[in-house]
Amino acid sequence: MLNHILAALNDYAFAFNQDECAYSYISSNIVELSGYESVEFENNPGLWFSLIDSRDIKKVEGLYDKPLDNDKSTSITYRITTAEGKTTWINEKRCLYAKEKGENILLSIVKNLELEDEEQYNKEEAIGGYEILFDNNPNPMWIYEVSSLRFLKVNAAAINTYGYTEAEFLTMTIQDIRPEADQNALNDFLQDRGSAEAKFVGYSNSGIWRHLSKSGELIYVEMYGDAIQYKHYDCRLTVAANITERLYYQEEAEIREQFLNSLIDSQTNFLVRINMAGEYTFVNKRFMKILGYNKADIIGKHFSTIALPEESYLCKKAFYNCINNPGQVIHLVHKKLDVSGNLHDIEWEFIAVTNENKQVTGIQGVGQDITDKINSQKEISWTKKSLEAIINNTEDLIWSVGRNFGYLYMNQAYQNTITTQTGIEPQPGDSAMHTFFSDEVLARWKEHYARGFKGESYVVEEELLDPNTGRSFYYEISFNPIFDTEGKITGMGCFSRNITERINASKSIIDQNERLRNIASLSSHELRRPVATMLGLINIIDRENFNNPENMEIINHLQVVGNEIDDVIRLIVNKTFIGEE
Repeated sequence: MLNHILAALNDYAFAFNQDECAYSYISSNIVELSGYESVEFENNPGLWFSLIDSRDIKKVEGLYDKPLDNDKSTSITYRITTAEGKTTWINEKRCLYAKEKGENILLSIVKNLELEDEEQYNKEEAIGGYEILFDNNPNPMWIYEVSSLRFLKVNAAAINTYGYTEAEFLTMTIQDIRPEADQNALNDFLQDRGSAEAKFVGYSNSGIWRHLSKSGELIYVEMYGDAIQYKHYDCRLTVAANITERLYYQEEAEIREQFLNSLIDSQTNFLVRINMAGEYTFVNKRFMKILGYNKADIIGKHFSTIALPEESYLCKKAFYNCINNPGQVIHLVHKKLDVSGNLHDIEWEFIAVTNENKQVTGIQGVGQDITDKINSQKEISWTKKSLEAIINNTEDLIWSVGRNFGYLYMNQAYQNTITTQTGIEPQPGDSAMHTFFSDEVLARWKEHYARGFKGESYVVEEELLDPNTGRSFYYEISFNPIFDTEGKITGMGCFSRNITERINASKSIIDQNERLRNIASLSSHELRRPVATMLGLINIIDRENFNNPENMEIINHLQVVGNEIDDVIRLIVNKTFIGEE
């Protein structure tokens, strides 16, 4: 009986005996749907399952795994691939039928939805008479069935945007154009809208979504949809406005804005804007950080608020100069008070801001806190003056020359010495090779400088003759190369100390040592001989008979020897104090 009933149906039917794991009935026209004869299904019970599209296998398995109650049916829409390779949408209704003999028969009634859609489409007016608005719309549009999510109709814009043919679209669902990473979000969205129960009705703006083209390119779309009846199905008419390019430019604009903000915030200079009323409309983070203010303290306040009252006129003058001279950079240096009352020296450059009509709408300025710079300059100036005082209060000679032998620097002692020697007061830039000196002297000094310019640091001694007194003066001169930041020698630093006293003292010691040597020589030769004679005469004096006539002769000899000793002593004295031989 069951087989006769199934044979009378226009749809495709299967009856599967679960106890025997074999088909008890297969519609003879199944070949029209699948391309396979009924006998092929009988011989291969798993053939039908193998026809299911890979995109729908999980969904079908989920239904097949659920137990069926008697006389209750389930329905599912999915895709199969025919023997010819064609993808076809079908709807399968399944129910469990128990025969009187206790056999469990699984009945499946399969409809070819594409044939049914075509028949229904021919009976209905196409999209309520608005098909031209659908087909020619520049935005991608489609109609999909709410329950199965399958595409039922797409327009030309969708085909061009996504790269699928119309036939390919009609074998797909709206899930197939979503990236894998967005599938859960789509499912959650559909669940929230009640699509599973076909209650997803009414107009909606679904927001911005990511879609995938056939080539794998990401497409950003803003989705709009409304519920319609199409081919007797509950459907959604959807418009997918392609906003990829718009988002790209928005993202580019945001990146540029972030970059500019980052650039502004990372500036070590102050950046400000002031409107025509003289009120701050913008200050950067550096301005607030250094001066300790927050935006509420500054924005909307007049620029004179944080300027010294006695310098307010300078700020106003710069403000009006800027407004009256658009395009011209106005410079200003003044002091500003920070939140703690400390003063900051700030150097500004202001320029007028104009609109498209060349009208001045305000001014903007770039400022730099030069407080440390000014303090450093003061300290450098003080240090320089202190060093100058020390250098110019010494009797030592200090000077430097460039590679062309021109003076770079000289202290007062050097200037006085050269003036005394040459009669000409030297100045920075003058040549150190004075024509006053002889060619021999100039050649020797050129040799000294040349050694230094080769990178050698060394010390020499030079004798200079005072032209007025004719006295010789001796100097110890050190030569030290001057290097620039790149390590190149650009000049020669010279330091000269008067060592005349040291030289003279050394010569005196040498002379005295020579005299001592002469004294020693006289003592050992000229003095010892008469002393020895005297001692010999004393030894032969007749001490017992002092009136011995020979004693008188000895005394006369002693007188002669005494005179000789006196002459030697006079000579020693002369050698010691006079230096004569």
